[in-house]
Amino acid sequence: MNGISSYVHGALFWFLAFFYSIILGPVSYVTALFIKDEGKKSAFYQEIARLWGRLLTNAALLDVRVEGLENIPAGEAVIFTPNHQSFLDIFILLKILPYPFRFVVMRKLFKVPIIGHHITQAGFISLDRKDRKNSIETIHRVVDLLNTGESFVIFPEGKLTKDGTVGGFGRGTSIIIQRSKKAVVPISIDGTFRAMPKGQWRIKRGAVTVKIGRPVRFEDYHDDTAKHRSMELGSKLRDIVIGLKDK
Repeated sequence: MNGISSYVHGALFWFLAFFYSIILGPVSYVTALFIKDEGKKSAFYQEIARLWGRLLTNAALLDVRVEGLENIPAGEAVIFTPNHQSFLDIFILLKILPYPFRFVVMRKLFKVPIIGHHITQAGFISLDRKDRKNSIETIHRVVDLLNTGESFVIFPEGKLTKDGTVGGFGRGTSIIIQRSKKAVVPISIDGTFRAMPKGQWRIKRGAVTVKIGRPVRFEDYHDDTAKHRSMELGSKLRDIVIGLKDK
């Protein structure tokens, strides 16, 4: 029965994902037409994205436990660096993080009807890891926005885990940290891989633990973007995220 229920649950979840997108997309679009200030318009779309995340996290029927929210500094632009176990991570982070932020997400998500338009308007940034020019442009744009007070969620692995373990952290995230000189808030997510691993659409109910660490300032690495220094920073950050999971 558990196997059958996970398929039913998965089908219901993706139906709701489609339904909420169909409802929230046009409503937010029409409402945004009356917002003239571009900054306020982007903030409005971000709030709708957070509502979408809350609804879908609830629809996933997961027991999400969050630790360390008090570690997030208020009134300061930071870089959140979670590991990436499942597409569910995005919905959960949209629900639990208390302050406005933008995502750096893969370019293919911007091609999804309705969702693509919405995340564009919300100011999410696209990344194509196979396109070096795009990657460099993304790094510069994210650094500029961080320096204007915008916080970001960046998955340093750059892709979903295939086996539940934390993969290597890419150099791009390290360079953003080094050039922006912003504090890093490490996040460990555990349980979403069991719930819905890469390549699966059904959902298994269970507990998900999100641990938010203390801000880390990699001052010794600021401005030194030599490859070995960026890779060293990424390795240290990865160890911190893994350490959170094992606490």
